[in-house]
Order: sequence, then structure tokens, then C-alpha cells
Amino acid sequence: MNEVIQALKKIRKEFKGKVGENVGIIIGEDWLHKSKTKIKKCIISARLTRKAVATAAKEDVQLIITIFPPIFTQGSQRKISKEHLDLLKILLKKNISVYSLGEEWLIIENGGFDYLLNLLDFQYTSPLVIEYQNQHKKNEKKTGRLGERKKKISYSELLELLKQHISNDLRYLGYNQAKVQKIAFFYEIKNELMEIVNKLNLDAILVGETTYEGLLTAQLQKIPIVILEKRNLENTVLAYIIRRLMEEVAVELPELITLKQDQIGTS
Repeated sequence: MNEVIQALKKIRKEFKGKVGENVGIIIGEDWLHKSKTKIKKCIISARLTRKAVATAAKEDVQLIITIFPPIFTQGSQRKISKEHLDLLKILLKKNISVYSLGEEWLIIENGGFDYLLNLLDFQYTSPLVIEYQNQHKKNEKKTGRLGERKKKISYSELLELLKQHISNDLRYLGYNQAKVQKIAFFYEIKNELMEIVNKLNLDAILVGETTYEGLLTAQLQKIPIVILEKRNLENTVLAYIIRRLMEEVAVELPELITLKQDQIGTS
């Protein structure tokens, strides 16, 4: 097995929690096993986008590493779209493999959100699993990450750290001089969940995306909240994947090309 794939498998085993579906080699397992040629170029991208596939084909990339596994079908009939079929044709024609860490990688122990907490110097992390009923009265479970600091900082200082490490384009609610010690990361959060989060006595919530109702609930309940956008969260944790690959593949590390998203989608 190729050294890069071995490193990815080793890295994946470090993450504790539910593995989920479609984790590992999604496309190209046969030629990765059979080929004796070392992988010389890799693309690191949150998602398998048109840009990632086009760049891989142009740059003679052998492997695309993603966080989210690619979904090639759409709709209830599970038919493959022409757009995704075109991507598949390029991948197969050029023998480009795809390896996915899995969507759960963001929220499990030692995963993407824990990396973000460490960037902000919130060292003590633990899982945050909340069960609630959605608007259709169906039970749902949402997982986030909880982080605490040894010493409190002001909300404005937290915002400066977020601008420095994640994104300068922030939307937020909250009193700037409020003290922050306990925060939670969520990929997305809706109104029903926001009402429960209020009972956790958090100093601030960091979220990739929320609804208008969720934002209104946070404002009414005076919960400090920072909306970072999903793409910013995903783009930031790509650096963590690269760092771990550099640590594991000490000899003959392939060229690593990072592709960041301007927006969520397949573009």
C-alpha cells in the first residue's frame, strides 16, 4: 500500500468516535494497490469539487484527499447527475484516486473542531451531544465540541483570535467586554437546538451556520454567538491534515496542493 495511504489510515485511527460511512478510499483502490509508482502530487480539499478534479487532471495529481465523501447521486431516485458523471469520467480516465476522512472527522475527538479549539488556546475539550426534537417532533442528535480556557478572556479578544486564525469575515452578537471561558463549536445550529444550548451556561457559541430563527433566539436569550460560515471552518482545518501528513510521511512527501472553497458546493 502506498505510503501516503498508510499515513492517512494511521491518522484516521487517531480520531476517536464514530467512523461513519464512506471513509477511506472512495475511488481508485485497485490502481492504488497495484501501482508501484509513488504518489507525487496530492490535492487537499474539503469537498470533491469541479475545481479540485479539473486541477488534479491538469497537474497530473494522483490523489485527492477530502473531508466530506463525494455524493454522486441526487434526488429520491438516486440517479447520477450529468455534472457528477463528468467528474467521474475524468477521475477514471486519469486514474485519480479519492480518499475521504469522513464528515464525522470534524466533530470527533482529535478531529477538526478540536484542532480549531487548540488554535484558540481552549485546551480542555470534551464531546457535547445534545438530543432534541425538531419542528416535525422527530428526535435528533447534534454533536459539537466543548472547550475551556484556564483564564478568561474578553469576547472582543476571542473575536480577534477568530479573525486571526479562521476568518476576518465574522457575524456576531454579544457584548464585547463580556468574559469568555467556556465555548462550544457547532457545524450548524437551528432554533430548536439553540433553545437547549441556552441551558448549558456557555460563554459563547461558535457555529458554521444557523437559521434566522436560531439567530433571533440567541439574541432574545442573550447568548453570545459567532457565525463563521461552514466554508471557513472547512478551509481552516485543511492545514491540520497537511501538518499531520508532513509528520507521518517524513521521506519523499508528495507535493501537497491546498484548494480552498469560495463557497459551499461543487464549483
